Amino acid sequence: MFSRVAKFLLFSVSLVIVLVACVPSATPTVSTQETSSTLPEQTCPTMQPATRPAVWCPNGYLTFAINAHDIRYVSDSADTLLRLVGILEKHNVRGDFYFTAPLVELYGRQRPDVIARLRNSQMTISYHFRPPHPAYPGFDSRLKALDDRTLEQTLRDYETYRLDLTTGNPDRSQPGGYRYVAQVFGRNPVVVSPMSGDRRIRGTLERIYAGMGARMVVAYHEEGTDIAHPFVYEQGLLQRPSDFSITRVNGNFWWNLIFTPRGEQYNPTRMLQERLAQWNAPRPPFITVLIHEDDFYRSGSPWRSFFYDANDKPLSPPYNLTAPDTSRPRTPEETEAIFRAYEELVAYAAQNLCVVTGEDIVMLAKEEK
Repeated sequence: MFSRVAKFLLFSVSLVIVLVACVPSATPTVSTQETSSTLPEQTCPTMQPATRPAVWCPNGYLTFAINAHDIRYVSDSADTLLRLVGILEKHNVRGDFYFTAPLVELYGRQRPDVIARLRNSQMTISYHFRPPHPAYPGFDSRLKALDDRTLEQTLRDYETYRLDLTTGNPDRSQPGGYRYVAQVFGRNPVVVSPMSGDRRIRGTLERIYAGMGARMVVAYHEEGTDIAHPFVYEQGLLQRPSDFSITRVNGNFWWNLIFTPRGEQYNPTRMLQERLAQWNAPRPPFITVLIHEDDFYRSGSPWRSFFYDANDKPLSPPYNLTAPDTSRPRTPEETEAIFRAYEELVAYAAQNLCVVTGEDIVMLAKEEK
């Protein structure tokens, strides 16, 4: 009888799934080329929704996860997403875009163009939440006192109705939450991120999301996948697999250091090449590239001062949505350096790996079962 790893490898050779990866039209410019020559050559299909078969991907599966949450600088957020969609499409790959419902609502009012652009793209839409959602860590104390039935109804309300950012309460006169994001983009967000460290709250949210149409859950953000069992389910939702991520070095985010004198050691393409060279396992790795849209144009989170005090302690409602911003703007040179490094990484991944989204991995796991 085959082991789980052997079964995964055998299945992958005959892979009946669309993996959204490709060979770019131009050779990417990367800072460290020697590592790429050691990777096996592979041909991946051009960008399509998850409906066609793909070939074996010996070098690994990489997901570009973009978390969007900046409710203060909505136009900057929208401009950044438009540019990122353009970069991904230029290299004929897709990304996984995670949205909060309040930000989607603000896009609808101020920047409907970004909603239209994403609706008409082949990018994957996913969902997460931020304060003052009551299941966010530090804001969930009142949920812990509820009985199971009341907890389920309360959380369902927050995923159905609008979140009032000032009071933290649901506004039942308007749609919101997961259901609202699905309505706006015309498709159910694939991946969800319950966030809560409370097992009961998390499990309740997962059941709600699964019932609403979600298919994958973020169980760990950067790494944690079992080599022998890459596909694990929670409440019917597949855990997003991630053997390692291209996010930080020694606790430092690469995008905060790429433009410093020693920035080359934080180059994300170089980081990826080094991790691939170190990979020694009987199956290809799952790799996650995480970034927030405001990381491109701010240092720090612009929305945090709405909901946290100077000591990073959660505030109590009513929340001041005009509180002074504690983040700082990046210089144009810093922003461009981050974008250049990010596109370099996209180009390298498109040529050397199979670039996938949560939607593709769900299909892969389904075929492997």
